Amino acid sequence: MNVKANQTKKQVNVENQANLLLSTEELRKRMEGVEKELKSYTWRELETNGKFAKNDKLSFITDDMLIVGCDIGSETHYIRAIDIRGRELGKGAFEFSNTAEGFENAKAWMLKHAAQNEKRQIVLGLEPTGHYWFALAAWMISEGISVVQVNPYAVKQSKEIEDNISTRMTERIRN
Repeated sequence: MNVKANQTKKQVNVENQANLLLSTEELRKRMEGVEKELKSYTWRELETNGKFAKNDKLSFITDDMLIVGCDIGSETHYIRAIDIRGRELGKGAFEFSNTAEGFENAKAWMLKHAAQNEKRQIVLGLEPTGHYWFALAAWMISEGISVVQVNPYAVKQSKEIEDNISTRMTERIRN
């Protein structure tokens, strides 16, 4: 029998037990507390004279924020939650539709993760590609969730850093 497989199963069991420690009632109370404290901030509120001071963008994100990244699609969006250090806080991506009901489901998912991880604010980061993000961003801001736009070029660069290979280098290898 594989020793690594046993270790993985044990780790999953410990994770499940930690989640079960919070009773449903306690989790619901925490979620309500987070929801009451939500306040959406926009970049415009933070800028002065149309510009940011050098570190304002970095100081916007704090330890008590749940950071949620969103992959925008025409009919379906996917979100993932991380903390300030980049550690994933959920089990994979959460899929939801581009409808009011889907937005409600996504908000409930975010509130659950915020409550479980003792976060008091939520910030949603998304790439503003196409027009499909407009409805989601407006709805989230109206619900007290901060929305920030992420430059697609910055996303591409960070993917190259994580993969440790550039797109140009890949093209050279293929040719």
